[in-house]
Amino acid sequence: MPDEPEEILLLKRRNPAIDSRLPSAVTAVRLGSVPLLVFLVSNGMLFCGAVLFLFLLFTDFLDGYLARKIGVSSKFGTYFDVTADFALVFCMFLVFGSIGFCADWVLIVITAVFAEFVLTSRSSGKICDPVGKYYGSLLYGAIGLRFVLSGQLFYDTVTVGVAAFSAASILSRATFLLKKHSSHRIDFRNKNPSETHAHKGKSEIQHQ
Repeated sequence: MPDEPEEILLLKRRNPAIDSRLPSAVTAVRLGSVPLLVFLVSNGMLFCGAVLFLFLLFTDFLDGYLARKIGVSSKFGTYFDVTADFALVFCMFLVFGSIGFCADWVLIVITAVFAEFVLTSRSSGKICDPVGKYYGSLLYGAIGLRFVLSGQLFYDTVTVGVAAFSAASILSRATFLLKKHSSHRIDFRNKNPSETHAHKGKSEIQHQ
């Protein structure tokens, strides 16, 4: 009997229970590292902060890659990933606001966009948002700029960028939801023509 290829033997040895937890474990590492990143940046240890930030940026890619590769993508994993991203972004912008590197209202805008994403995703299923899907990348980029820029230049760049992109993201998602709602109403009318005609006839009788 011929020996089985090494790849097949490795697949047989894998533990599905452990595999399914790998993406969430990576996300948990990112979430748990947020306090350390905040500490480093708050105390001016920008080089160490930059190294840690790049590592956390890598984990943001890695958890999604593992979930797709292993085939364990789930709604929980998606929300956990987004929550970890939000915690990192929120805490870092809280630090920026405390030292005057961004306006206080920027935090409110970021929180509003995150809340909109969670609420609309839960109630409306899959949403086509060509702007919003890059929103997290923009915020990560803004944090990364802190390691190369400072002072008024950083303040102006981040404030204008976050404000413009947030407005575009909210408008993009709202436009999609309005179009989706309108198409559902049209589909409902097309599927129930008798009900529509009956309602119309009843209205005409009442007017007579």
